[in-house]
Amino acid sequence: MKGHVYSLGKKINAKTGKREGPPYGFCIELGDQPAQLCMACTEKNGRRRLHWLKGKPLAKCPKCGGELEQVSERRQYTKSGFQLKGEADKAMRDQLGKREDGTYQEPTNLTVAEFLVQRWLPDIESSIAPSTFASYTHDVNTYLLPHIGHMRLRHLDPGHVNAMYRELAQTKCRHRANLLSASTRRGIHATLRRALRDAVRWGLVPRNVAALADPPRVKRHTHEMKVWTREQLRTFLGAVVDDRLFALWRVYATTGMRRGEALGLQWRHVDLEKSRLTVQQARVTVGYKVIVRTSKTGPGRSLPVGANTVEALKAWRDVQADELLDLGVSQGPDTYVFTDKAGAPLHPDRVTKMFEEHHAAIAADIAKRHKESGAEGDPPAFPRIRLHDVRHTYATLGLLEGVHPKVMSERLGHANVMITLDTYSHVLAGMQESAAELIEASIDAD
Repeated sequence: MKGHVYSLGKKINAKTGKREGPPYGFCIELGDQPAQLCMACTEKNGRRRLHWLKGKPLAKCPKCGGELEQVSERRQYTKSGFQLKGEADKAMRDQLGKREDGTYQEPTNLTVAEFLVQRWLPDIESSIAPSTFASYTHDVNTYLLPHIGHMRLRHLDPGHVNAMYRELAQTKCRHRANLLSASTRRGIHATLRRALRDAVRWGLVPRNVAALADPPRVKRHTHEMKVWTREQLRTFLGAVVDDRLFALWRVYATTGMRRGEALGLQWRHVDLEKSRLTVQQARVTVGYKVIVRTSKTGPGRSLPVGANTVEALKAWRDVQADELLDLGVSQGPDTYVFTDKAGAPLHPDRVTKMFEEHHAAIAADIAKRHKESGAEGDPPAFPRIRLHDVRHTYATLGLLEGVHPKVMSERLGHANVMITLDTYSHVLAGMQESAAELIEASIDAD
């Protein structure tokens, strides 16, 4: 690869009599490069219109929409604007060195919006979970494009990113009057950082400016996790024992499965003879659309279950088989374990709604019986919790009963035991006192 410095001459302004513009530049010979030639533009303007390939080939000419022909053409890189010949020579040698060792970054004219919408999102869609893609798309369209979408990608710097964070701190939520929380703004930062990390990896920019910016700090709030006591969980299971989907509520209460994991069970994942369920997939929602994705733990996890849960599943299997038979459908290995009366797998959001309806009915019944009994004071507590909190209840009760955190981590499907220890640190802290008493009693025993 060769290059040379050239002089632009001494162009004199007729009015001032002074030389105009920096007089030196340099040219680097890049050799034959792949390009696309638009014949329509060439015939119309009398000059060859070339589009140099910088990634995926263009389908149509961006200028006229005409057909493009694949060609190979001699290409030169030129840069001017140097006051001194030595400055031009140094810049040329620096670029030659970077081109030869592969560290040179080709300047891109893409705007941030063009990069995010036309390049980044389409290229990563197939490699990430649909829910993650939906989150990225929301952050891009709602927050990033309005603030920095108009800027050239190569001109973006940490100052621009920090300015966007300051503006977002004063931005209200779309559906509420509250300002965007620090955690939401931190999520937007994570999206931008991932996008620019890929831009660096693809050779579009030399550095990730989001990694150099100052993202919003999220204060970690310590609050008591909402869970049921053992008696409250028994109250719930006792109240729904005659519900058509009692087996589903029983599985949630005795396995700690995530909502989508239980709804993703098929009969091929259930071994009632060995009292074991295998979590291999989950039915989750993106918006309201249901998708099936593999378990967070990769190949899945095997969960032994108790005798009462097995009996509930056996009873439900027989009920479902009769329902499907009435519909002219046979129950098979690929049949989803939990289905509606039409034989379709349950929608996750509908299950959440049913759980909330059960809770409301049980709370109302407790209040009614308390009033009818004539007892003084408030009725027995039956706190309102989320369906996901049944999973937390399962974990909390298990740890209080002495289940080892490593075992609980495996049953919950956490990536590592540290997640379990961090999530349920309040439970473990309470166990410290019991441990201290047990150890001291052992030491002082006669």
